[in-house]
Amino acid sequence: ALFVGISLLAAGCGASLISPSPQTPIRVTVQPAPTFAGIDGVLFTLRVENIGTTAVDLTFPSSCQVLPYFLDRATGQPVTPVGGGFACLTVITKQGLDPGQSFAQMHTVRAGVTPRPEAIVLPPGDYSIYARLEDSTFRLTDPVPFSVR
Repeated sequence: ALFVGISLLAAGCGASLISPSPQTPIRVTVQPAPTFAGIDGVLFTLRVENIGTTAVDLTFPSSCQVLPYFLDRATGQPVTPVGGGFACLTVITKQGLDPGQSFAQMHTVRAGVTPRPEAIVLPPGDYSIYARLEDSTFRLTDPVPFSVR
């Protein structure tokens, strides 16, 4: 069994990925789930939340609305998961969020060298994960460090 470890350098269990401003009522966060012995992987929740006082309409160029991206912590270079990126349907999708509403997507990251349909596979190493909202207006993010072994 592969051991997947997580070392977060951000304070707390979650990391806010954008600093909201009056022009940016959307907050994107990446939160790791607690890691338990015997679990093969690290689970991340990507959450998109309207922290403004008015409704926000988001438009996406595909079925993928918020995606995880990975950086090699040593080099800062982007890392493509084993087997390639994400398959998204080529259709325009929309998501409306009233004030205080959010939506979330969960992704499991596992160490390995062979693609697995139920998880994102990365070679063992130290990475940062960040979420990118695929909407053309709101795209701001910051990385959250973690390791897979």
